[in-house]
This record gives sequence, C-alpha cells and structure tokens, in this order.
Amino acid sequence: MDSRRSFLLKTAGIGLAGKLLAQEPFDSLPASVLKNARQNGLVMIHRNTPAQLSWRTQIVTAAEPGEPLLVAGQVFASDGRTPAAGVTVYAYNTDAQGYYGANRAEYPPRLYGWMKTDPAGRFELSTIHPGRYPNMRVPSHVHFELWGGGYPLWWAEAVQFAGDSYLTADMQAKDAQLGKFHTIREVRNGGCEYQIRLQRESNRQ
Repeated sequence: MDSRRSFLLKTAGIGLAGKLLAQEPFDSLPASVLKNARQNGLVMIHRNTPAQLSWRTQIVTAAEPGEPLLVAGQVFASDGRTPAAGVTVYAYNTDAQGYYGANRAEYPPRLYGWMKTDPAGRFELSTIHPGRYPNMRVPSHVHFELWGGGYPLWWAEAVQFAGDSYLTADMQAKDAQLGKFHTIREVRNGGCEYQIRLQRESNRQ
C-alpha cells in the first residue's frame, strides 16, 4: 500500500540497510533491493527467523493494552486455488497507540512474530487491534511478509478492518474487486479471516 511505503520513508533510520544479515531469504535479494530497505520495508523484518515454527503464534502478552484480535489466515499458491503449505508468514502491527517500536518509536516493530503454514495453508495470528498512525489518515492494519515453500520474499497487502473511518469509498470499491483475496475484513467476535494469494516473483524493489 502506498501509504505504508510513505510512512516507512519518513520513519526508518538511515544506515539500517547495512545491518541486514546475510541469511535466507535475504541473501538471495539483489543488492539494489537491500539498498532500498527503508523504502521497501525490509527494515521492519526482524532477524533471525526461528528454526522451529508453528502454524499459529501469539505476539502479545496478556498485559498488552488493546483489544484482542485473532487473524485466521490461509495462504494459496499463485493459482489462487491450491493451499500453500510450508510458507513462512511474518506479521507485525502497531500497538494500541499507533506506534511500532518501544517507547513510541516508529521502528522496528515491537509486536511481531512468525508462523509457518500447515498442510492446508493455514496460519493463525493472535495480536491486538492495531492503533492508527498518529497524525496520519491511514486505516488500521496488520502487515504480512511471506517466503519459503518455493516462493521468494514477498509482501502481501496489509489486512484492514471494515468500519474504519479512514477507509474511503474508493479504497473499498477497489478492494471489492479482489474477490476472496480482498483486504478489508469484517471483525466478528474478536477475529477475522484473511486469504492471501502468493506470486512467483518477488515484489521487492
């Protein structure tokens, strides 16, 4: 989403690109992508990826302020029909006040975690409903990055939430055209569903 990239341009620190560790999936990225880490969001991905991952994770403690949110996701192959198993899903979001980092810093994210899709392509994220960026008209959202299972590092459109007053009519109309892969989701009983379709080529630039 363009607003996400603009936000990262304003907030990410100079020099972080040089601190990216040479490990999968990052060691296969072109040098130009690493140099653009501030613009393309790579600075928001924590290292190192745990060796053992479950299909579900909880990235907040019981003491974390905010309304609990459960995202029940499913990842599909590029054909949009075949469940994609064994894909690493990295998720992160702001705290209830709209900040990513500790002590109201804007990066790196404090609420983050990894999952690996099960044989049915499913993952489950337990977090809190993210706050909106302070002083910006950007809808509340949760970010997802995916890689593995035969797919390159790839960022999915963030999941957003129906009823957010910052969602414009144009945003909603465009989102409706995405069918089952639409990103604006209804939250019911503290949870929402979210389907992601992978692409064969990385969208990192």
